[in-house]
Amino acid sequence: MKKAKIASIASQLPARRYKNTDPVFSELPEMSKLWWRFWGIEERGYFSPELGENELTVSLSVLSRLLKANNLKAEDIDLIICAASCPVLTDIGSVKAVNAPRLYPRLSRVLREEAGLTNAMHFDIQMECASFLLGQKLAASFIEQGKVRNAIVLCCEYISNMMDYTDRSSTIFSDGCAATLLTVSDDEGELLASAQHSDATHYTIATGKWRLPSNGCQTAPTKLYFTLDEDGQKQMQEFVPQNVPIAIHRALEKADLKSDKISEFVFHQPSPLLVHAWASGVDCPEEKYLTTMDKAGVMVSASIPYTLHQSLKQARIQKGDTIVMAGAATGWGFAAQVWRVGDIVIC
Repeated sequence: MKKAKIASIASQLPARRYKNTDPVFSELPEMSKLWWRFWGIEERGYFSPELGENELTVSLSVLSRLLKANNLKAEDIDLIICAASCPVLTDIGSVKAVNAPRLYPRLSRVLREEAGLTNAMHFDIQMECASFLLGQKLAASFIEQGKVRNAIVLCCEYISNMMDYTDRSSTIFSDGCAATLLTVSDDEGELLASAQHSDATHYTIATGKWRLPSNGCQTAPTKLYFTLDEDGQKQMQEFVPQNVPIAIHRALEKADLKSDKISEFVFHQPSPLLVHAWASGVDCPEEKYLTTMDKAGVMVSASIPYTLHQSLKQARIQKGDTIVMAGAATGWGFAAQVWRVGDIVIC
């Protein structure tokens, strides 16, 4: 079998940033210090349609940078896997004459057409915050089996499109995009092991629901909003901290490695308290992981690749290092991967 490596990575945040005191949050109920301390977010970004930002335009920008930095043409891409957690997409480009909010076609189809990826097989996946890891595993499998050579895994989240700004859960999330190029490995880079499991017991804690805003405004239209149970924060602390380490230990066991042999852990970024709990659960010291949610918010599926991008930019990860990527996703799913890092072009 061939080996698949992460050859390149790119990310992009929204142009506009919003701090906790921004007027966009003026209709929130009284916020406790415990809420802000648990989530640890100081600012986040939302796409601005008036600036030409949405899930398609930002994805095209990130994809273009990946191709240019790796001297690839659009027709060199054999596979593109996309994740966009908001069910309603906003920009269909030139695929159809009428551009209106839609459920399908999903992002991969529209991106394929707009970017001219004429030779690329395309599909979309949905595992919320863990979608990137699922996409990486699928792309690596296609490469290992010799079915494709160049694959793109792209996560673009326009999650602000389903935020209720009268509900405190709106303070958690952020828009953003990140993507990787996976290719056949000709150096040390390869996927060593992966593990994932799920438990739907707590499914209803965090969902998308068609409803009125939380302030009960009867004149507002019913809309699809992210909805966190009133005691969702407390419930998450009861099962999320234990399940991510379980996935990591299973992946490490498959790779025949111990956590002390890992150079860097790249975690999903929901909360500094949860990330610390995951790290403690696998004996990972603080100097071996990065937190990004304070300035970037929770970017759902784009969170892990964005944090990987930042770790690489800061030279926390070097060629030849062995790293772990892991996280949790509403639903609830838990996943971890062990990668040996080769040459990665950062763009």
